[in-house]
Amino acid sequence: MKLLSFLLAVVLGLATAVSAGPAVIECWFVEDAGGGRLAKKPAALLLRQGPGGPPPRPDLDPQLYLKVHAVLTVFTHTPSPRIRLGEDALLDLSFAYVPPTPVAATSLAPGPPPFGLEWRRQHLGKGHLVLAATPGLAAQMPAAQDGAVVFAAWDDDEPWGPWTGNGTLWLPAVQPFQEGTYLATVHLPYLQGQVTLELAVQKPPKVSLMPAPVVWAAPGEAPPELLCLVSHFYPPEGLEVEWELRGGPEGGFQKAKGQTWLSALRHHSDGSVSLSGHLQPPPVTAEQHGARYACRVHHTSLPALGRSAEVTLEVAGLSRPSLEDGIGLFLSAFLLLGLIKVLCWAAAYWSTSKDSEEK
Repeated sequence: MKLLSFLLAVVLGLATAVSAGPAVIECWFVEDAGGGRLAKKPAALLLRQGPGGPPPRPDLDPQLYLKVHAVLTVFTHTPSPRIRLGEDALLDLSFAYVPPTPVAATSLAPGPPPFGLEWRRQHLGKGHLVLAATPGLAAQMPAAQDGAVVFAAWDDDEPWGPWTGNGTLWLPAVQPFQEGTYLATVHLPYLQGQVTLELAVQKPPKVSLMPAPVVWAAPGEAPPELLCLVSHFYPPEGLEVEWELRGGPEGGFQKAKGQTWLSALRHHSDGSVSLSGHLQPPPVTAEQHGARYACRVHHTSLPALGRSAEVTLEVAGLSRPSLEDGIGLFLSAFLLLGLIKVLCWAAAYWSTSKDSEEK
């Protein structure tokens, strides 16, 4: 029974991990099948909080209940990191080891046991080793990929445990090819624990609208084609461009009418992409004077409301001088009057000087 409980505790340690959604823990028994072979059998895990016994299970014999303790636990606080393109990534990893019994702890040398650490990446059906580390054997480890660095060490050196360790992975200047599933595996003598992280790379787009800041049109004529530039974003998937007409005779926000289309993607050296959205508005009316055309962009890297840019529609023949125009005309007239006075003073001075020289 002791061997059975020990092996079950190891399995629980493997399966325990922090996840973004509801916790799902797979549990099984591992028994000695003889001949150096192990048999794996499904089991049920009964969890409880606080003191007291496990929750009742009428379909199970209470004599089969087995109390276990997690011997090796591997977990992360950031199971789904979202890293901006070109910035450094820290993939958090912690692990803990608790000797199964005090007798087992004292039978070993004091201090934490030796361990090994592996980080692997899987993406688009391909996988490879990113980094392998074993404290004290750095010279025998393969070279790290992509400039990766790991903080592989025990955080404490208590003589008989328990012990906690750190295996956080640092990736400098993350690029699109580095996204995917990262598997971190901690190896202890006769023990192994693993946790999975989903790294996503993203970059929010810049949005600008042309022509700007004003679109001119005559009543009954169509304004010039509007061009919404969505530049340097990642990933390429999931981008949406919406056109809105704000204000006008109906007021509020409404979907802009007209023909719309998107250009092909343009790729950049840093892995980001750009495209442009086009809108050919219909002919305008006098009531639409002062309305605003806006393009709103939605992307996984942006908040729910997205990001937008807008231009004002001016209908020819309906524009009136604004307060700013009046102030500008006043200042221009004031400067022109001052210039005229200066010229008059200069001419009078020059004439007086010439008469004095002749006398």
